Amino acid sequence: MMFMMGLGVAAAALPVGTAGADPLIGDNPPGPGPAAAAEPTFLFQDEFNGPAGSPPDPAWWYLVPARETIKNPVEWDKPYNMGRYVTDQEHAFQDGKGNLVIRATRGPGTTIQEKYASAKVVGLWRGGIGTTWEARVKLNCLTDGAWPAFWLLNDNPVRGGEVDLVEWYGNRDWPSGTTVHARLDGTSFATNPHPVDSDWHTWRMSWKPEGMYFWKDYAPGMEPFFSVPANSLQDWPFNDPGYTMVPVFNIAVGGSGGREPAGGTYPAEMLVDWIRVFAG
Repeated sequence: MMFMMGLGVAAAALPVGTAGADPLIGDNPPGPGPAAAAEPTFLFQDEFNGPAGSPPDPAWWYLVPARETIKNPVEWDKPYNMGRYVTDQEHAFQDGKGNLVIRATRGPGTTIQEKYASAKVVGLWRGGIGTTWEARVKLNCLTDGAWPAFWLLNDNPVRGGEVDLVEWYGNRDWPSGTTVHARLDGTSFATNPHPVDSDWHTWRMSWKPEGMYFWKDYAPGMEPFFSVPANSLQDWPFNDPGYTMVPVFNIAVGGSGGREPAGGTYPAEMLVDWIRVFAG
């Protein structure tokens, strides 16, 4: 459970695209979909083919400038026990080989907040029900204190929600896996614990009126490893008219999901080969 408390005022003020909007304009034209019988219609995609050292395309992505504040925090969620989010190109950049790199680093200081920095990359495109989301991700960050995830978010404080397609916890206590949160406070959720490793994998979610369906390394005809029926959780928001979510890639350091990073290996990295969203 990410227990995130919003994307930040600056992110909320930025314009976003929506499912069914005109195609995005950028350096990467639509291409063939992964392992599909017919070419899908992409609503959003990024292949991260920018020059080495360049930031993620600012027309499509927002770098969160600070770690979120947790309401009524336990000890591990107090600011001094959580690493910082920063926006520089040391911590979020394209590598020139077709990948987005999110990096967590260790530096001088006394507290976790002072010593550790990482990045949180939030999409500016929003999609709703009737979409399939998929990303190819490599987690070279499975180390003490790190808390990486690929997830989707609507941070409306009244009808928020979150879908963690893959999440791993450096606290070594919580099982890694896939989770649907109907509430942002972590009190209404369904989860599927499963091992997470540092190999390349695709993570797919289809968001339908009947519910949400999840695949790892999808191939045609494969059954989902996890599904969550619509309205099966209290305060289910995902079928609300006009409800949308944005994609998020991040590595948090510390906090209740990461806890103590002193024994971990840093720098630690998440690599994202591509993200693709299509109708269906």
